[in-house]
Amino acid sequence: MKNLFFLVVACLVLQFSYTQEGVSFKENKQLYLSGNSILIGNNILGEHAKNPLMDLKIPNDIVKMKYIDVDDDPATFSSSEATIIDTPKNSKIKYAALYWCGLYPFEKGVLRKSGNKMVHKGQGDREEDINSIVFKTPNDIYKPINGEIIYDSHNSAAFITNKPYVCYADVTTKLQSISNINGTYAVGNIKATEGEISGGGSAGWLLYIVYEDLAQSPKYFTTYNGLVEVGKDEIQIEFKDFKSKDEGIIQTTLAIGAMEGDRKIKTDQVSIYDKKTGDFIALSNMLREEKNFFNSSITMENEYFNDRNPNSINTLGFDLLKMEIPNQNNDLFDHATTQANLKFQGKADRFYLFFVAFETEINKAFLKEKTEMVKDTTVAIAISEHQELVDESTPDSKENSSKKERKIVEKKTPDVQKTYKKIVPKEPVVLSEEDKIKKEVRLQSMTVPGLAAGYYLVTNVFSVQSNAARWSQALKERNYTPETFITPRDKWNYVYIANDTSLKSVYEKWKANKDLAFFKEIWIMKINL
Repeated sequence: MKNLFFLVVACLVLQFSYTQEGVSFKENKQLYLSGNSILIGNNILGEHAKNPLMDLKIPNDIVKMKYIDVDDDPATFSSSEATIIDTPKNSKIKYAALYWCGLYPFEKGVLRKSGNKMVHKGQGDREEDINSIVFKTPNDIYKPINGEIIYDSHNSAAFITNKPYVCYADVTTKLQSISNINGTYAVGNIKATEGEISGGGSAGWLLYIVYEDLAQSPKYFTTYNGLVEVGKDEIQIEFKDFKSKDEGIIQTTLAIGAMEGDRKIKTDQVSIYDKKTGDFIALSNMLREEKNFFNSSITMENEYFNDRNPNSINTLGFDLLKMEIPNQNNDLFDHATTQANLKFQGKADRFYLFFVAFETEINKAFLKEKTEMVKDTTVAIAISEHQELVDESTPDSKENSSKKERKIVEKKTPDVQKTYKKIVPKEPVVLSEEDKIKKEVRLQSMTVPGLAAGYYLVTNVFSVQSNAARWSQALKERNYTPETFITPRDKWNYVYIANDTSLKSVYEKWKANKDLAFFKEIWIMKINL
């Protein structure tokens, strides 16, 4: 499965660079534990302030949006609720993330006739504090939340017509203080444009929770966030740094949050890479079609998520889902899997992707390894902090120190040293040059008969030779000297711009090129070594 990474960029078509509006997806949390996750959420714009919308035929671009406000609290102008049920009694919260988002170009939008056509007009300036909301946990009152703005297009030239934003808050501590997380959660005062805007309004929130439960299988959890417009230009996300469990069927789950997926426009897709076929396979279930995956709904597996208020089937452009990736006979994820790749794409439809979580069952030994690494890091940090305190309390001059001060230092130091010896090797581990570089760059290995052994800096891979030729020509126009090798088994065309028997030499060239916008991906291949 180590070869999976370079298959990701084999998009089987020529890929030139483009300017992606928004902010690119990045990983913001990784967890390894025995347990599971919970996803809840709701939209906050609707046709009615309280009543659920059950008509699936109504698109969000014809609705005069109103704030949903279900709580009868005069302190909130928008509010919606969602409920957690049946969490295991012995579970422990390890991570909880709250996201909220909206399309917010101005306060209200109206449709007016201008000449022979209808145009959207804005009324009222939008408020700046989009990251300030209120959050209510079960059996409690609203508490203010000031989140991090992941992206806000308001003061940029991007997304002129609808100005999307997304915010995030780590609410782990808040949920850890609750004796029982089962119950109803509410989020209020999320801001978005009411009325009508081009493409239709959309807004909502989600709460993603990871909990430990030793009765469940070991898992790897990772979350990515950002805000990108997905249309004709595909978006790919790579999940790595895990090892699948070594027996049985491997269960893998996705959680996704997006805005403005229109039910009536059918072209948007989510696909996962299949190493056996060398291609991406479109995902679907009973409620999400292969070519209309984002369809203005909130779903858990093959059912609408109804434990919320309002429990609209049609959430008017706000999509939230959690679903298991089909893996019959371990066709997609086998016991050697260490990496997975998703692709998001639309054609006629567009949508704004802001949250993706990936979780899969992992090897018990790998979980133990990761857990011990975390423990060692935690203890080492504690030792470092303790030693700093001791050093600060130690007088610069023994003559000027009191006996009492020296006693305090001498009493604390042996305990710290005793702990330190248990977790730190007596002799430092000396890493090879390759191991050092591996910490920074992905290093893939393969055998190609007839090709000189060494390290190759690969910029792209194609199944169609003409596409490889076109990409090589584009590189030449930028003063590179590209070369191509073809794997005999699958006939893929790898285009590289440097090779050497010295890893360090190729690594330096990787560093010089890795951040250039022209290269969507660039990596080092270890061949015939």
